[in-house]
Amino acid sequence: MFIMNNPLEGPGYLAQLFAQDGLDDRIVSVGEDIPDVVAGPVVILGGPQGANDESLRLRKLEQLIIRCYERDIPVLGICLGSQLAAKALGGRVFRGAVQETGFASNVTPDHTCSLFGDKVPYVVFHWHHDTFEIPPGARRIATSTTYENQAFVCGSVVGLQFHLEIDSSLLDVWRPIIPGGIGCEPSDVRYHLGLIRENMDEFYAGYKRHYRI
Repeated sequence: MFIMNNPLEGPGYLAQLFAQDGLDDRIVSVGEDIPDVVAGPVVILGGPQGANDESLRLRKLEQLIIRCYERDIPVLGICLGSQLAAKALGGRVFRGAVQETGFASNVTPDHTCSLFGDKVPYVVFHWHHDTFEIPPGARRIATSTTYENQAFVCGSVVGLQFHLEIDSSLLDVWRPIIPGGIGCEPSDVRYHLGLIRENMDEFYAGYKRHYRI
């Protein structure tokens, strides 16, 4: 199941992966209620909100994350989703000093983590200004030259500050509104998307193995 927080930030390539494996690829749109119970895995997507905003919907998402964590139901938080996951599990979310946007190779995954392969450099797509502290009891699994915390795992919950789900359709929607541009020449877009797709394939395979999905 995918939970959207912005009509422009859908599941991208991850929806295709869920569908081909017969996983629950339903999408909870921005106007729909947050479900009380999910079977998992549940993916909480990005959005322009801040995790600390006064929002009943965001608080319901945090409650859902806690319930899933307590029941060992897999949760994957992406961008805003990762910040909400960190906050729900006791970490602090705050405004960072630098906005990260566009394609970048500044992320270093923990290659001892089963969710990542050994690619260097590791290409991702960024679109965030806020960052988070690793929740108590969680493990940092990626860092960057800009922000110490880019990803974590805590029980059944994984948070990715960066985007591996991006595909050409999502990029077409995001490109006109990304502040500062996408970080590469138009001729290199397909190449960068291909690298990120390889990283998503590897992450997804590791995620399925780790959580026996």
